[in-house]
Parts: sequence; C-alpha cells; structure tokens
Amino acid sequence: MRKKYITLKDIANMLGVSTTTIHKALKGHPDISPETRDKVLKLVEELGYIKNDTASNLRRSQSNTIAFIVTGISNPFYELVIKGMTHAAEKYGYVLLITNLINNSAKTIRHNIENLLRKRIDGFIIAANILNLDDSDYKKFRIRESCVAFGTVFPSGKFDIISPDNFKGGYIATKHLIEIGRKKIAMLHSTNFESEKKLKERFQGYIKALKDHSIEFHEELLFVQKLSSEKAYDTQGAYLTIKEKLEEVEFDGLFCYNDEIAYGAIEAIKEKGLKIPKDIAVVGYDDLEFSHMISPSLTSITFDKYKLGYKTVEMLIERIKNPELEPRTELIDVGIVVRKSTVSEEGKNEF
Repeated sequence: MRKKYITLKDIANMLGVSTTTIHKALKGHPDISPETRDKVLKLVEELGYIKNDTASNLRRSQSNTIAFIVTGISNPFYELVIKGMTHAAEKYGYVLLITNLINNSAKTIRHNIENLLRKRIDGFIIAANILNLDDSDYKKFRIRESCVAFGTVFPSGKFDIISPDNFKGGYIATKHLIEIGRKKIAMLHSTNFESEKKLKERFQGYIKALKDHSIEFHEELLFVQKLSSEKAYDTQGAYLTIKEKLEEVEFDGLFCYNDEIAYGAIEAIKEKGLKIPKDIAVVGYDDLEFSHMISPSLTSITFDKYKLGYKTVEMLIERIKNPELEPRTELIDVGIVVRKSTVSEEGKNEF
C-alpha cells in the first residue's frame, strides 16, 4: 500500500544520505554541495513532498492556526466577515479554521473548544453565547489569554470584545423612523434578548432615541419574536409574530434586530394589505446583500463587515502575542442605508 505522505527519511534512504543532510539541503545550508542540494530538490519535487509541521509545532507549542467558533454560519451576514478574517489570517501567517456549532449550549461550546485546543490552536474567536460557561471554564480554556469575543456575548471588562456599535445602530435606526414622522415605533427582538448583549444594546439605543425626541416608550410595542424552529434568527418566526401583532396593536414604524427577520415582518405587513412605508415603515440591521433586492428594498443599519472580520483577527493575534494585555473593547462604526421600506421615492417620505 502506497504511503499517504512522503517523509524526509524516505528521501534520505533513496539518496543514501542522512535526514540531517536532507534538512540542510532544503534550508540551503552552506555545508551541502550544490550537486547534493540539486538532487534533493529534484527528488522532493518529483515525489510531491509536503513539509510536516506537526512535530515542530509541538516543540514550539504553536500551530499558527486560529479558529472561528460560530453558531448560524448559514446566515449571509458572515460571508464578508469570514473573507476579512481569512485575508487577515493569511497576511499574518495563520490558517483560519471555521467551527459551526449546532447550538449554544455549554456542553456544545465546551466540547468544541476542547477539541480545538487538543489540536494546539493558538487562539480562537467566539461568536457563541459564552455566558453559558462559568469561571472554571474560562480558566481551564485560558479564554482571557487566547480569545476574542465576536459580538458582545461575553461579560464586559473581562475579555477582548469586538462588535459593531450596537447602541448607535439602535439609536440611528429609531431616529430615522422618528425623522420621517413615525410616532408609534415598535421594536422586534428575539427570545434570547436578555442573554445576547448585542441585542440589548440595540434596544437601549432605541429607547434613548425615543427619549431624546420626547416619545414615550410603551411596553406593548416591544415585540418578542416567536420561534418556528430552533433557529434564533428566524424569518418565519418574525412573520408569525408580526402577523399576530398587527391584530393586537397599532404601530407605524418597525425596527427589526436584523435583516433576515425584517424580511418576514415585511411579508406579514404586505399580506395584511398595508403599504410599506405609507402605513408602516421598516428598518433592519446588517444591510445584507438581499436587502436591496426585496420589495420594497429594505432600509438597514450598515457597517463594514469585511473590516469587522479583519480587525477581529488582528485583535486576536495581538492578544496571542501579548496575553497579559488588559481586556479591550473595539467598536466598528455604523451608519444607515435608506431604501424604499422607509422612503418610497428618492428623498420623499410617503406618510
């Protein structure tokens, strides 16, 4: 049976020299004659030799590998984020592994982190609810010294965190709805609103915008999304929620915590026979590519997702090289892209 990988020992045996000679020839050591080096390089090329980094990695306790641990990788939000992460990893000489979790349970998170650490990865980025772990897990996995939280699902002040500016996003989404004349502005959030700090920050921005514009907050306008499956960010669940709320409460503006659920909300509003934005204006969050294709096109909070991914890897590599740094938080600035779900014609609000 043919060996899967050619080793330096195999090459040394074929040439009748020591493995030390092969090592030196590959490194261009002056002790090796040009003739011997040429023979080694020719045979290496012919046999398809690939360097095995495992042994040297074990000696150095370093693999030049980092991991991105995430739930919901199918969300199109991650496409540009991962592209940015990959380019940054390549620039700094690292390989990026992607691990998609089936859920956010403590057992699942622990299992995946432990498996990655067995492979001696140098550090990891977590986009999962790490609050499900406890202090003993943080210590065991050395999370503070080798991890960056993607989004704000870590206890603030304890770990490195990078995230879009969610408070500002919630604020400007709500402010935009107020500026186009909406008075009864609802927010659609998920059932894990309390545990996901990023969603809570968007809600806090929503509340602050209402307060700054002297609009009273009404609890009945804070909609809790129904889940039609185990998926947290669920378009169908949002559709069912808004369909129900349209029968119970009046609102003329809707801020959705991401674009995917905004799609479901828009479908429910249209099905009811209401016009967007004349009757209800809708704002999403994340500015996904599909958001300018739906009808009406979706106004959304936008930010540089590629930059977010790139900066996350840079932050992690800095943490790996300086494990004693104090925990840091970095926010990526956000803005708003205005489309037909809030302004029906260019520069004109139909209300």
